Amino acid sequence: MKNFYEATVIKPNLKLVVALRIKPVGNIKARLQINDAKWITEITKEEVFEHQVGVTDPIDIQIQITRQHPEALELALEIDGHTVLPVYQERAGVSTCYINTNDIWQLYIPNFYTWLHETTGQGWIS
Repeated sequence: MKNFYEATVIKPNLKLVVALRIKPVGNIKARLQINDAKWITEITKEEVFEHQVGVTDPIDIQIQITRQHPEALELALEIDGHTVLPVYQERAGVSTCYINTNDIWQLYIPNFYTWLHETTGQGWIS
């Protein structure tokens, strides 16, 4: 039996676009990381951070902010055109799309299409 990638003729060198949209409540200093791409910035307006990853590569997103009450970040995430946040926010380390603590917020996806297939209740694929 062929695995998912052979059956759909997916080549492992294809890339997925990870688009993280961040909307600040106030001015926030943030450290963002999507796999090997890192940004340390002050976010004063809504911004989109994009990064490409291989179709079979894991996706690791980490965000840490420095804030004062009532500052926060609102997150939205699309991967390869599929809405991930806020729809599947319960899959994040801290189950929210509204970061209002100085802790590290993390979302780890071992393999996106396998994860999406299982998360949407379509069963397991290899």
